[in-house]
Amino acid sequence: MAKPLLGEILLEQGEISQEQLNKALEVQKNEGGLIGIILVTQGAITEQILVKYLALQAERVTSSN
Repeated sequence: MAKPLLGEILLEQGEISQEQLNKALEVQKNEGGLIGIILVTQGAITEQILVKYLALQAERVTSSN
């Protein structure tokens, strides 16, 4: 099973919009960086939301192994 992508998790949970994800992915493509940090920098999510969903992402990865 593929690693769940943070942007997809945030989108499916309603934390960000597709437009916010697209903008962050464009920045990532052009400038590099981690999607979570880009979303925080853009003001789409808070650091607390980032930490919450990074933990959820890690939980999904470990439970799928």
